[in-house]
Amino acid sequence: MERTSEFKNIPEQRLYANILFYLNLIGLFILLTGFTLYLTGVITPLVPLEDLPRFWSLSLDEYIEKSNMPTGWQWISKIGYGDIAPMLGIAVLASVTFVCYFVLLFQFLKRGVKTLALIVSIELLLILLSASNLIQVTH
Repeated sequence: MERTSEFKNIPEQRLYANILFYLNLIGLFILLTGFTLYLTGVITPLVPLEDLPRFWSLSLDEYIEKSNMPTGWQWISKIGYGDIAPMLGIAVLASVTFVCYFVLLFQFLKRGVKTLALIVSIELLLILLSASNLIQVTH
């Protein structure tokens, strides 16, 4: 006699997977659109394509200084430039986990699963803390 067991996902797993799938598609679309607009010249880049070879041999600090490239969260203020526009897609892709956990937090609270809600809350706090750049690790 063969014994089989059926595995069922809890509703939060399906919700997480759906959010993950669609936000990844959106992020990839934004990334590719921004990159296409950059390559085709529809959006003017901060550093023109023809000037890029001049910067290749520079150190990172020299490149940032000479190209006036934003650092940290400053890229948001220059989102209209072609070489910065793809960063929006990267930001969406980087925030997918946060959005998924945020939705899960409310699902766990609604279902009354306080332990999982606490774990997700701690994870959200750590994600926000790392994104805030308050903790810096230098080499």
